[in-house]
Amino acid sequence: MIIRLSDPTDAAEARRHAVAEAEEINLGEKDRGSLAIAVTEMATNVVKHAGSGTIVVERILRNGSSGVRILGLDKGPGIRDIGQALRDGYSTAGTAGNGLGAIKRLSHGFDIYTASGFGTAVLAEFWAHKNGHLSAPLEIGSVCIPIKGEEVCGDAWGVRKIEDAMVMMVVDGLGHGVLAAEAAHEAEQVLLHSRYESPASILQNSHDAMKKTRGAAMAVAALNVDKQTVSFAGIGNLGASIVRPTSSRGMASHNGTLGHQLQRIQEFTFPWNPDSILVMHSDGLKSGWDLAQYPGIWGKHPGLIAGMLYRDYARERDDVTVLIARNRRESDHEA
Repeated sequence: MIIRLSDPTDAAEARRHAVAEAEEINLGEKDRGSLAIAVTEMATNVVKHAGSGTIVVERILRNGSSGVRILGLDKGPGIRDIGQALRDGYSTAGTAGNGLGAIKRLSHGFDIYTASGFGTAVLAEFWAHKNGHLSAPLEIGSVCIPIKGEEVCGDAWGVRKIEDAMVMMVVDGLGHGVLAAEAAHEAEQVLLHSRYESPASILQNSHDAMKKTRGAAMAVAALNVDKQTVSFAGIGNLGASIVRPTSSRGMASHNGTLGHQLQRIQEFTFPWNPDSILVMHSDGLKSGWDLAQYPGIWGKHPGLIAGMLYRDYARERDDVTVLIARNRRESDHEA
């Protein structure tokens, strides 16, 4: 869910959506109150300091634990003194929540990116079972946003541990709306019930399941942290890259449409390094993005990176999904 911000009153809408998601996952009453304060503070800061921006509210699931992630995104001037801004109780906007420091204190997971010329992105997570997600080997973040005017997104993504790998999928149903979402849902079900980590097998099974739908483009990556490898296969117009601070390697998909036209599926294997970042996205994200342009981005939460790529490179006339993964680090925030 995305809430576009241009007026201080828009904070109330963002708060309503975030609290509704929190109620769906049975987040405790105290944490729901903390979430309401955090999203209000985010939205108010965006309008006060940048004039406009967005709040993204996403339900998340990791290692059997459910949560709500909120992102505040703007293209404003950035925060001049981040240390002061993160001091609990400091708020130049004069809001009741008393600033970014309060968001960090109240949330179970927090990250921020800000730089002159690159605006500000703030991430906060609230988990129904605090710290229950932290044993996962990967830190994963995403955005999945429908085209403006549609209630449902024709894209989807999924992550599941199968055998010895974390298997990640991005699917883009042809077109938009309900019929595109139906095709994407078939891929979600295949991943959910798959017994094998092979991306090629998951694509083949998805092709068979989608024959009753309008079809989709789809990419699957199986990341084995212990073996330091990524197996990948894709069909259709999707983007996938392994990015490091000094290099970037694209992973190519073959032409075709799952459910309708499939000539061949070819699986490739690539090396995975501890400092690697996996980026997968639908064609709702423009080409030409480059993480190297963002100073200090490499240590940031994948959800924050996904949000920034969405903010800066989303096409206005398409659904967009961005999925980011990296190795979990000891320095990742734990409340």
